[in-house]
Amino acid sequence: MLIRVALGLFASCVAVFLCAKLLLVFAFFIIAAFAIKFAVFLLFGAFFFLVITAILGVIKHLFQAMKNYFSHTQREQRRLVFMANQQANAHRLFYFQRLQVTYFKERLRKKALEKDNYAHVSALGAAIELDLQRSKQLLPKTVFRQLKRKNRLYRMQQNAKALLELHHQIATLIGK
Repeated sequence: MLIRVALGLFASCVAVFLCAKLLLVFAFFIIAAFAIKFAVFLLFGAFFFLVITAILGVIKHLFQAMKNYFSHTQREQRRLVFMANQQANAHRLFYFQRLQVTYFKERLRKKALEKDNYAHVSALGAAIELDLQRSKQLLPKTVFRQLKRKNRLYRMQQNAKALLELHHQIATLIGK
């Protein structure tokens, strides 16, 4: 509605400008000056109505957007999206907590395994040492020292396989 008024004012402004131009041609200067002032007034009025129409349109759009934002359906939709995000975050948190628990359990398992391996190697080394002490008289001195050095080396390296082979070697040497 206001746009029609603004366009009507603009059209009448153009008409008044044309009349003022005709009045200038026919040398009616005073009337032409008033007509030009009136045409400028009509032009400003048209722009004023256009600006008012734009401002009212923006305000109307703003109120409509606020009405939609605070409507019951939009609130429920935002609430559902919030709950879905919360649930996704909880699943993500559960996944990472499970990873963390698995990691720490695995570390504890490896630590217990290392401790058990250390105890096993120490016990095996002590058993080999005891066998070497018992068979000290049966073995030549160089072989005895060499076996003792190997036992000490394998114990420091925590090499259970080599200690078992050494134990087997001592058993075969003593068994001869």
